[in-house]
Amino acid sequence: MCGILFIHNARIEQSVLQARLERALARLTHRGPDESGSWFKDSLGIGHVRLSILDLSSSRQPMTDPSSRYVLSYNGEIYNYHRLRKELEEQWTFTTQGDTEVLLAGLIIQGESFLQRLEGMWAFCFWDSQTQTLLLARDRMGKKPLFYHQSGETLTCASELPALVTLDESRWQEDLDSSADYLRYGYYLPGMTAYQNVREVLPGHILRWQPGSDIRQQAYWSLKVGTFHGSKQQAQEALREKLVDAVR
Repeated sequence: MCGILFIHNARIEQSVLQARLERALARLTHRGPDESGSWFKDSLGIGHVRLSILDLSSSRQPMTDPSSRYVLSYNGEIYNYHRLRKELEEQWTFTTQGDTEVLLAGLIIQGESFLQRLEGMWAFCFWDSQTQTLLLARDRMGKKPLFYHQSGETLTCASELPALVTLDESRWQEDLDSSADYLRYGYYLPGMTAYQNVREVLPGHILRWQPGSDIRQQAYWSLKVGTFHGSKQQAQEALREKLVDAVR
């Protein structure tokens, strides 16, 4: 599964920040029993726990580019990463064999538009140290989870709520409106949780944030529904071709 962590808190010392991140990593061990890693700079920390599926001996995270400007913590699997890697090889010298570096290179070279080309399931946090910009994103269907909490200029995010609360210094309060929605519909509304100001990145969305600014979230994909005018057999053949392309 793998697990993602991010914390930016300028009000605490880095030693406290590191301790919180380490405790949160421990709460995500079940998602990534094979390896864990962390990256720190000033009032910011990024963590990752790994379940090794691809490129078992390499692709450690958080992963940085050669200049250390960009940092990536990623959970998921990109099915078409071999094809994308070949297209990026003219502009990037790869040192690993997995899909993590393909995602890192694609985001650096092509920016957010690279998400349009991904096939698979993912959630990630991507930090640009030069522009002080955080990018969070989830796959189109929201297969991989990613929660966040903002309090003033402090922002935390994690793959699971028990890890997220470990990063925080405030006491979470029940969101009564969300509780009412759950009792009314049997589920929380998209992006909401049981707690105030604790949210989930929406499926098919990108979230951008910089210290001192508000969160901006927008869709990079939406389901297009149309009418199919072919036969049932033609529809089955088209679906079969898409499934074959997805596993290549």
